[in-house]
Amino acid sequence: MKIGVSLIPVIPGKIGGMEQYVRNLLSYSTNAKDGHTWYLFLAAHNFHTFQAQGNVQKVMIMQNASIDQQLHRWIQGLRLDLWFCPLLVLQPADVTIPSVINIPDIQHEYYPQFFEPNILKWRLTNYRSSAQRSNAVLTLSEYSRQTILHKFQLPPQKVHTIHLDASKEFALPFDAAQSERVLQKYQLTPGYGFYPANTWHHKNHLNLLKALVLLRDNHGLRIPMVFTGSSQEAHESVMAYISQNQLWDQIKWLSYVPQNEMPYLYRHAGFLCFPSLFEGFGIPLVEAMRAQIPIISSNCGSIPEVVGDASLLFDPIRPDDIAAKLSAIQQPEIREDLIAKGNAQAKRFSWEKCARDTLAVFRSVARK
Repeated sequence: MKIGVSLIPVIPGKIGGMEQYVRNLLSYSTNAKDGHTWYLFLAAHNFHTFQAQGNVQKVMIMQNASIDQQLHRWIQGLRLDLWFCPLLVLQPADVTIPSVINIPDIQHEYYPQFFEPNILKWRLTNYRSSAQRSNAVLTLSEYSRQTILHKFQLPPQKVHTIHLDASKEFALPFDAAQSERVLQKYQLTPGYGFYPANTWHHKNHLNLLKALVLLRDNHGLRIPMVFTGSSQEAHESVMAYISQNQLWDQIKWLSYVPQNEMPYLYRHAGFLCFPSLFEGFGIPLVEAMRAQIPIISSNCGSIPEVVGDASLLFDPIRPDDIAAKLSAIQQPEIREDLIAKGNAQAKRFSWEKCARDTLAVFRSVARK
């Protein structure tokens, strides 16, 4: 089978967990000795970050010309059997061969206020139509699957839940020298709380910060926190809150961190705090399990499905509830219990299974 993959929307370091999804899925899928040939359709901003090898070829799409026309010509010229758009929508929308898309979540249907008017309009215009036009829709959790079925009125057999895993860096052997380098580079003291998330509105940084203020002002408890992630729409308000409430003495903001350093930021953390309001999956949850640190997290979206009983859950719109769980996670017996449960829960997730299940959907679609 000749498989085309549209990767033009991948902006390295800027799209969070979905970039990890794309790179890990391709890494595990293209290594399989099953005779498939993969064609990665890329643009100048990401062409150098993907590798061509053996059964994987790269195609450069010029962005100063009609992208859809170029894609149509390549799809026909290469005689592709399947077209895969792993990032949200179908492009070209009128592709003439069997197609599969991945919609991680439909947050805009539930929190339209988090989106700029032009982005909201684009999502409302393209998500539903892409789901209807494609032959199959992949999503990352049963929670997302049910919301997509409900909002888009699709037949149940068309939408497939395929869980993700932590990035492959979390499976590498521990490197003591690298571990020490990361500590020194970022001047970290082990035991901090950790939250890796771009500053999108739904990541809910502000309520976590309000919880830190409650603990400091009402209980004299100063919990150090480390944040990573690129600047997005909520960044200015988050930075302003930190400054106005004099939180910089207990916070480090590291912005973008290379993926090979992330396992060590987790390993040195005392816990993961994940207060997101809406998630299609939440890769950091599995990363924390792999790194064997305890989790406190929101009770919203797919998060309870992913963590099982391996997290203390809180109401993410209540800073007092977040504060209570931040306080509770300091207790050694609670931490040990959550780590043990996380080890068990992590066994549910595997990139090999993700790749295998994805290819099964591809085969079923290509045969129709």
